[in-house]
Amino acid sequence: MSFLLSVARLGKFTFQNIFRNFWLSFITSTIFVLTLVTINAVLFMNVAAKAVLEAVEQKVEITFSFLPETSESIVTSAQGYLRGFSQVRDVQFIPSDEVLANFQDRHQADEVILSSLDELGENPFGHSLVVTTYSTEDFEFIREAMETPEFSQYIKEQDFTDYQLVIEKIKSLNTRTRYFGFGLAALFSLIAIMIIFNTIRVAIYVHRDEIAIMKLVGANDWFIRGPFVLEALLYSFLSTLVMVAIVFAVFGALQIQMTLFFGDAWQGTVDYFRDNAFIIFGLQFATLALLSLLTTAFAMRKYLKT
Repeated sequence: MSFLLSVARLGKFTFQNIFRNFWLSFITSTIFVLTLVTINAVLFMNVAAKAVLEAVEQKVEITFSFLPETSESIVTSAQGYLRGFSQVRDVQFIPSDEVLANFQDRHQADEVILSSLDELGENPFGHSLVVTTYSTEDFEFIREAMETPEFSQYIKEQDFTDYQLVIEKIKSLNTRTRYFGFGLAALFSLIAIMIIFNTIRVAIYVHRDEIAIMKLVGANDWFIRGPFVLEALLYSFLSTLVMVAIVFAVFGALQIQMTLFFGDAWQGTVDYFRDNAFIIFGLQFATLALLSLLTTAFAMRKYLKT
């Protein structure tokens, strides 16, 4: 019973500290929230950038157009040959009729080209192979692999979409964003440490008479220090709850908007936070709580003589 009474009194003194220094408490919690939101924003950008990069790399492809007189058996043989490489994601066989149809669709507004095709009276295109790789770095290997005499004599041309520049820009932007975000989070953390330190110092000063009376009536150290420790933990806990609400609300809305521009690449970004919520937010709370406790302990050691 006495233990529960002591806990209740600790809670009472803790909330008294918070409300007596309401604006300091509000600023402290706000800085905590900004710090956590910044960290999660960086994490969100990393996850999203990885998803976009994977989507872009899945579109990396090189097209081998064969001469019109090349038989289908030779092209399918080349298809099997390419599928044997670990760098190859897939090899799609495009028959000559489909190549012609695709060409006509791309130039349906150009009457000159379409009329020229009609005058030919035959399909000027051969079969094609569309090769997708796991990375743009595999392009050169695939091109060299097709230079074998068995197939090179039948290849009319090679064409590939160069996504390397796009990928490098995404990686560069993601790196700069990560450095900026962590730098901003470090700044917020430093500000939070200073605010916590001053909040505890002010609380000790405001309660100096009560602390003196507690000492006179025989209160032990943990009872005197307890409210300040609980106050620091409460800041961390409430800030984490607010941050979680902001993260899912803002990132969820952002994912919907970004999906309109980038397609399905952004789908599942918020799911990553939801599936790993315990680890992500639990670790952040633990880190924030530890930071708060260490700062509080230092402030009490300096200003609270028990």
